[in-house]
Amino acid sequence: MGSLGRSSWDKVWIVTAVIAICLPYLIIKSWDINAMGAGDETAKSLGVNVERTRVISMMLVSFITASVICFTGTIGFIGLVAPHITRMAIGGDHRFLLPASALVGALLLLGADTLARTILAPVILPVGIMTAFLGVPFFVYLFMRRKREFW
Repeated sequence: MGSLGRSSWDKVWIVTAVIAICLPYLIIKSWDINAMGAGDETAKSLGVNVERTRVISMMLVSFITASVICFTGTIGFIGLVAPHITRMAIGGDHRFLLPASALVGALLLLGADTLARTILAPVILPVGIMTAFLGVPFFVYLFMRRKREFW
C-alpha cells in the first residue's frame, strides 16, 4: 500500500520536472481531447489526428503516473475520485479539467494523509485506507445515481 512517509524534496523535484515536461502538451492538446470525446469519426472530421493524439497522450499520462507511483506506491481511489469530483464541479472541458483534476487530487491526497497521520496518533495509518473511506462511498453514490437515471 502506498504512503507519503518516505517522500523527500528530492523526489518531489523529480516528479515536478516530469509533470512540467508532460502537462503542457496535454493542455495544448486539450481541444483535440475534447473533440475525441465526441467520437473518433467526429474528431477526424474536425482535423484531429486521433491515433497520434491518443497514443502520445496515453504515453505522457502513463509517464506521469509511473513517476508518482515509483516514489509513493499505489494509493487507491485518488486518480478515480478527483477527476469525477472535478468534472461534476466544473464540467468536461479538458482545458480546465486536466489542471483542476490534478489540483483536486493533490488536495484530496493531502487531506487523506493528514487524517491518516493524526486520527490515531502516534500510529500512522496507510493513506490508502483513508482514500478508500472516501472513494468507496463516492462510487456507490455515483453508481446509485446512474442507476436511478437509467431506470
